[in-house]
Amino acid sequence: MNSIFLRFYILLIVAASPFAGTTQILAPNLQCVVNDSLFWEPATNTCGPFVSYEVFGSTQADGPYSLLSTITDPAQTVYFHSTANNQVWYYYLTSPHNCPGEQLMTSDTLDNLIPLPGPLEYVSVINGNVEISWTPSPSPETIGYIISRNTAMGTTILDTVYNGTFYLDVTATPDLQSETYFVVALDACGNKSLVPSQHQTILMGFTPPDACNAGLTINWSAYQNWGDGVDRYEIFVGVDGGLPVLEGTVAGTQTNFVYNGGNDGEELCFFVEAVEATTDFRSRSNVHCSTISILQPIREINLLGASVNADGSVSLEWLWDPTALLTEAFQESGRVNDDVIVVTPLPLSTPLVNDNLLQDVTANAQNEAYFYRISATDECGNMIVSNESTTPFLRGEALTNGNRLNWDAYTHNLATDIIYELVKVEGTLETTVFTGTSTDLQYLDPQSQQVGGEGSCYFLRVNVTYELSTGEELSRAITSNTVCIIPAPKVYVPNIFAPEGVNSTFRPQLSFGTLAEYELQIFDRWGGQVFQSNSIDKGWDGRREGELMPMGVYLYYIQMTPNGGGTYRVEWRRYATPLDFGQEVF
Repeated sequence: MNSIFLRFYILLIVAASPFAGTTQILAPNLQCVVNDSLFWEPATNTCGPFVSYEVFGSTQADGPYSLLSTITDPAQTVYFHSTANNQVWYYYLTSPHNCPGEQLMTSDTLDNLIPLPGPLEYVSVINGNVEISWTPSPSPETIGYIISRNTAMGTTILDTVYNGTFYLDVTATPDLQSETYFVVALDACGNKSLVPSQHQTILMGFTPPDACNAGLTINWSAYQNWGDGVDRYEIFVGVDGGLPVLEGTVAGTQTNFVYNGGNDGEELCFFVEAVEATTDFRSRSNVHCSTISILQPIREINLLGASVNADGSVSLEWLWDPTALLTEAFQESGRVNDDVIVVTPLPLSTPLVNDNLLQDVTANAQNEAYFYRISATDECGNMIVSNESTTPFLRGEALTNGNRLNWDAYTHNLATDIIYELVKVEGTLETTVFTGTSTDLQYLDPQSQQVGGEGSCYFLRVNVTYELSTGEELSRAITSNTVCIIPAPKVYVPNIFAPEGVNSTFRPQLSFGTLAEYELQIFDRWGGQVFQSNSIDKGWDGRREGELMPMGVYLYYIQMTPNGGGTYRVEWRRYATPLDFGQEVF
């Protein structure tokens, strides 16, 4: 607490407590001190007759205080301290009355100095007027504040505020010039504080762009005389009468900003706000509006997902500014992990549309992943390249306990939420067999292994949310290639057969799947070929050229390729005939 008021505060607390509920002898209202003369207003006390005014003084704010004078004339309201000797003094008054047992109050404690000013908090331009705010003066004798504005012709006193610490100057012209203000404290005797630091409004203007330069340069005068300086400047813009939004922030030492967001024909209204370093007080500049005229540039292209179609083509979707004036645009594409980039010109509609769809029929995305980009050049030669988008790629393989599917994590710089759905296709029926988050990259689908099964087909659906730079969110479902998996075949081969018995034909038995290629060759023990077949349904009956072969040891060679890939071979296995038969599996 300021030492000037410490004694007065203590006196009030100590004096009030013991006498709660009793009559108080009020002190005079000590108004001010001028040239060591004290001025006061008498108090009204009805508890008893007036006795005197007592004047106490000290050269220290916290005392000790001594009685300087006793004044018995109740009409006297001025006292001159003749022995002040050009020193700082502190004074208070009492007004004893003949009221035995009553509490004697003291006045405010005032010094013989002029009032202290209330520093300015900020000056700010609002709706073409200037708001002025300041902190209260710490001097208790202050009764008001004089608001002044400096001009080229000198200082103009605007008004005196007796209640509050705020003033609105409606006579200023802050749209034309930086206005300068200060506020001084005033006491009842006409004493004024010294002039504190002056604050100036921020004057802002900008340089319009030219036809091929969409950048609009904003400049402003620095805000001065905050105690801890300016922390930052915030730049706000309103478009076509819309509410202003924060467009950018620069350091408190910077007084310019380049705005690149304007479109041809828009009315843009700007203002700047300075933010004080420790208090967060704000000062707003004037508002400056202008309609800009430019050749509308292309600033952004957002390429969304690239989906694989059943025929291997790829469907693309992208967004761009339909008001841009473009001279050319291209699709850039290639196989993932391949350095070759194919550039294909894109047709340009007049006018452009915001949401664009295209199908790349040259792709073979059922067999490998592709990446895509979109580029465009406007009439001023500015070229913009979109983000990259890659087709999801699904892989699969048959295992003994089911089909294992896996895929690479879907990456996209605009994606904020990703959900995977693995879809199984059975004829025209599509069934989701798995749903997972962005970290789930594989799934094992159990299969019922049936003889002669045709296998299962799958594709991946990526449900993704894209967030644009405007904050708008778009949800899309992106599809991968389709993978068909045929169960791994199992082959059973007899090791003995009897041409004239129950098991009269030698041929392998196939379970799980179908064959794309097949060959069976049988040789005698001297290497002579006795049988050959390319159909698994045609077996050897134990004869060569219609003649039954003797019982003995023969060699066979089998090679088969299942539908779905992979080659199986059995070379030079032995069997004897005509005995009972068993089976061996490979």
